[in-house]
Amino acid sequence: MSTFLDPDMAYLLGLIVGRGTIREVSGMKQLIIEYPFRNLEAKGIKKSFDTKDKILLSLDDTINRLGELTEVTPKKVVSQNSVNIVLESMKNSLLWRNINKLLKGKNSFREMEIPDILFEAEEEIKKEFLRGIADVTGSIGVGGRDQAGRHRVYISVLNENWILPIQICKLLQDKPLEIPVNTIDWGHPNIRNGNVKEYKEGRERAWAREHQLKVYAECFEPVGFRIIHKNEILKELAEYNRQYFSGRKAKPCIPPKKRQKQRCVHPEEKSEKLPPALRGKHCDTYWQVCLELGCKQFKKEKSLFEEKE
Repeated sequence: MSTFLDPDMAYLLGLIVGRGTIREVSGMKQLIIEYPFRNLEAKGIKKSFDTKDKILLSLDDTINRLGELTEVTPKKVVSQNSVNIVLESMKNSLLWRNINKLLKGKNSFREMEIPDILFEAEEEIKKEFLRGIADVTGSIGVGGRDQAGRHRVYISVLNENWILPIQICKLLQDKPLEIPVNTIDWGHPNIRNGNVKEYKEGRERAWAREHQLKVYAECFEPVGFRIIHKNEILKELAEYNRQYFSGRKAKPCIPPKKRQKQRCVHPEEKSEKLPPALRGKHCDTYWQVCLELGCKQFKKEKSLFEEKE
């Protein structure tokens, strides 16, 4: 399979894992890649791109690239909230069979994981896969800055998929890329609604939003976007960070330590929307969620977890 995985294929896999759906209708195989319009908007300091026409034009290079790879003619289908690239084929070609094998038969981005082979791939293959992920799930703009004003890229993953954020984080932070992830904003009741305010206001499931990996712009620049206007904003904000935050070195994760201010016990900690590994457990920090989901970045120490009654 390693000979099958070239940069074009890695990019396609990134698009599929990020926002892809595979299905068969009346013997016709379909691959649908969704580009939500909100994720394609990009607003910088001096530059801003948020028009639908600009977004649609920016996808032409991707459509041509996928057409050459798959030997079918992709279609661009526009809806109110997104634009989809649709590939259809009556043949169960080697390409389709290999995609199915790499994705372990899963057919929706809601449950897909990063193919095992990616973790052992060469640097450029990993970058192309991450560019595919970023093009369909990533957002860049001045709204993503931290409290100090340092700009970040957001990579969003649907709440149903709790494994993919851990895998993306590992792919970014492991060698040879070694791109530090600032934080993961989990769609978890303790993280997104730690003060229980929304729950008390009647929005019991307001916490179940997308998970968001946050990476500083200058750190993400070696990967970047294939969508041109997003990459232009990335370069602008990365340069801003280098100019005003040159003395602050980004580190892979934050070393685990007890949170001084403990979060409230949330009634939704036992929600069925949480994966079994998290259900019924209290987490005061994002990295506690990571550890419970199998992250190997740090050794899990019982003393770092507070018992809640």
